[in-house]
Amino acid sequence: MHVVYLKLDESVVNVCKTHQRCSRLGGSPSAECDWRWIIGVGVAVYESFQDLDDLRQRLDVVRAEILSRTGIEDAPRMAGFRSHGWHATKDGAEFAEPLLAELDRGATFKGHVRYLVSSVALDATKKNQAFDALFVSLLRVLMQRYRTWEQIDVVFEADQSPPSRYESIIAKARPGANVTVSAAPKGDAGLAMADYLLYATLKYVARVVECCQVQGCPVSHLPPNANSLTYSDEGGVQIEGHLTGGDYALRMYKTFVRNMSSVVEQGELLGQ
Repeated sequence: MHVVYLKLDESVVNVCKTHQRCSRLGGSPSAECDWRWIIGVGVAVYESFQDLDDLRQRLDVVRAEILSRTGIEDAPRMAGFRSHGWHATKDGAEFAEPLLAELDRGATFKGHVRYLVSSVALDATKKNQAFDALFVSLLRVLMQRYRTWEQIDVVFEADQSPPSRYESIIAKARPGANVTVSAAPKGDAGLAMADYLLYATLKYVARVVECCQVQGCPVSHLPPNANSLTYSDEGGVQIEGHLTGGDYALRMYKTFVRNMSSVVEQGELLGQ
C-alpha cells in the first residue's frame, strides 16, 4: 500500500528584542523588555515505511549509546530521556549533540514549518486557536500534494486535547485521500524529528529577531529551505544573514535545512 506518514508537533519560543539572551525569559518581563512569541507547527514527512523505520533504527542505536555512557547517568534529564526519548526544549548538549551528529549524516524525512510572530502573550485558548489554524494551513498543502496516495497516516504529538480537536483539524484541511489520524506520546523517533526540526526553526527565527534591530532590514529573516541553499566549495551549507557560525541556533538549523521543504511565516504580527 502506498502510504505517507506525517508526524506533527507544535511549539512556542519567545525572545526579547531589547536584551540579548534576556535573563527574564521564562519569567516576567521588565518594563524595558520588548518580547516576541514565535508560535509554530511542524511536520516530518516520511514517504515510505522504510524511510521511517530506517530512521528509527539509526536513532535507536544513538539512544542506546547515550544510555550506556558513564558520567551522565545522574543527569537531571536522564530519567525523562530514558522514559520518553528526545525532547528538544529540554535536552542538554549530552542528549542533543549525538542526535544532531547522526542527522548530519543524512535523514529520510521532509520537513515543513508554519509559524507566526506575536507581540503579545496569548492565553491558552487563543494559542490553541493559532496552533489549529497553522496546522490547517500546513495540512491543506500536504493533503493536496499526497491526494493520489492510498493512505495518509497523520500522527500528532499527544497533549491533553480530545480526539475531536485533531479530527476537526483534518476535516478543515480538506483531505482528498484516505486519512487516519491519531495522537501519540513522546518516545517515537519519527515524532522526535517533528519536535526537533520545529524547535530548530523557531530558535533560528527567534535569534534573528533578537539580533536584528534595523527597521526595514534588507536581509531576509525567513529561514531558508533546501531549495534556496548555497554551498561552499567544500560542500558545506552556507546560510547568509545575521547569525554567525558560532551561534547554536544557526548550527542546529543547519542540521535540518537540507531536509526542509518549506518554511512559511503566516499572516501579520498579532497584537500590532
